[in-house]
Amino acid sequence: MGIADYFKRVDSLSAEQTRVFLSDKTPGDYNLIDVRQPGEYEKGHIPGAYLIPVGELRDRIGEIDRDKPTITYCGSGFRSRAAAAVLAGEGFSKIYNMDGGIRAWNGFIAEGVPDAGMAYFGSATGSDELIGLAWKLENGSRKFYILLCDLIDDDDARYLFEKLEQAEERHESALTQLFTEVTGSKPDDLFPESVLSADMPDDIMEGGIRLEQARQWARGKDVQEILEFSMSLETSAYDLYIKMARTRDNDQSQRIFDMLARDEQNHLAQLAGLLEEKL
Repeated sequence: MGIADYFKRVDSLSAEQTRVFLSDKTPGDYNLIDVRQPGEYEKGHIPGAYLIPVGELRDRIGEIDRDKPTITYCGSGFRSRAAAAVLAGEGFSKIYNMDGGIRAWNGFIAEGVPDAGMAYFGSATGSDELIGLAWKLENGSRKFYILLCDLIDDDDARYLFEKLEQAEERHESALTQLFTEVTGSKPDDLFPESVLSADMPDDIMEGGIRLEQARQWARGKDVQEILEFSMSLETSAYDLYIKMARTRDNDQSQRIFDMLARDEQNHLAQLAGLLEEKL
């Protein structure tokens, strides 16, 4: 598996395209998956949508018919884009994300949405390169959480983002230690670029999103929108580490990637809990 295989672009449908798609089919012809939280779903959802919160998606994939076209949606399109990428990585071939989420369905327009799902890089992927990639993404996300602490006024959210920033820093340390154990040498001054097989943006984050683009988007957004976006980052990271653990035949690498996956799943649960409180 090459690095490109860890970042899957997913096809998207606009809200209007989704309406057209649903209008000429019966509910048994497709899967329409709402990946929001129960409280959001109860406030209003697309008729016929099946609720699977994004944090539960991996554990409930068996509930989705792989042979049917599948559309995911959320509040704004962030969480559902990450969810669609998870399903694409699990072999769903007809998977679509509804751009703009329920807001677009209800007629609102999302502006300046950060791009994600960038197609990355080369085909040769050893443990050193995977560790370097993971470290770089953790570093970008840590910087984003620091930024959010300065942008938001909500004390509960700021406290959570401070905890997430500290967790990302611990992840960087764990990955640095793993690199040393796997390669037999400490990272050099150019790490992680020195072990990556192709150039990457300096400010890349989990989910394949540029930090500067995310920063520009986050200005002026409310807490709920920022929590949704952060959940998409953590979903992507959770999925990434599960994939990395699967491909490693080194017990130590598997153990570290499994640990990171569990942490990201826990972060996702914390963000989901706070989002429910803020609804």
